Amino acid sequence: MVRDPLDWAWFPELGTMTMDGDRRHVTLPSGLPIVEQVVNVDDALRRFQYVIVDNFVISDHLSTIDVIDLEDGTCLVTYSLEIKPDAMAIIIGYATRRAIHNLRDLAEGN
Repeated sequence: MVRDPLDWAWFPELGTMTMDGDRRHVTLPSGLPIVEQVVNVDDALRRFQYVIVDNFVISDHLSTIDVIDLEDGTCLVTYSLEIKPDAMAIIIGYATRRAIHNLRDLAEGN
């Protein structure tokens, strides 16, 4: 549910997405375009990482999603964010929190 960069129905705030090589072109529901680069899809670590490479507001960005097997039939998903300017963390953090809750609900069949 996380490793496919085009199948992120759990993160509706991203809007529509297309891929061109390792670049994900996102059009937010507001119409704002963002270009991201997928930098790591590691099945062994269960890690997905991407950076925003083209956005007029964000100057530095790295998002990391880790899915940690708790070895009891459940898992823990962490979504960490490094971003400049710092104020963008509040906006992206809010959207990410909602997305993680959506991901949990979808994984649990709710």
